[in-house]
Amino acid sequence: MEYRAYRMKLKKEHIRDYVEVHKKEKIWKAIIDGMINAGFEKMLIFQSGQEIILFEEAKDLKKAYEYYDGDDASQKWDKMIAGWMESYPYYDEVKGDIVFEEVPVVFYFDKGKLLH
Repeated sequence: MEYRAYRMKLKKEHIRDYVEVHKKEKIWKAIIDGMINAGFEKMLIFQSGQEIILFEEAKDLKKAYEYYDGDDASQKWDKMIAGWMESYPYYDEVKGDIVFEEVPVVFYFDKGKLLH
């Protein structure tokens, strides 16, 4: 299993928008379906003011983002969300990976095991 976390920054005027669209009853079903089809096992988003930290886990993150990058609903979602951000990661097709401000793991405990 692969995992990573990265940092993003919201524009002040879009903090509420971002939080609202991520509520269980408001997130697009196509986004959840795309995450499942891409192979994401876990995703957590933490928000404090303008700061966002996203943690994700998949068997193969590169393959997950390749799928996600080709998914129409995901592209529409990302375009909307990116407009609300001061800083936002993007998929670099030449590099073949997401470009982001990584947040390093210093401790990861899950189900009785240390995973770092």
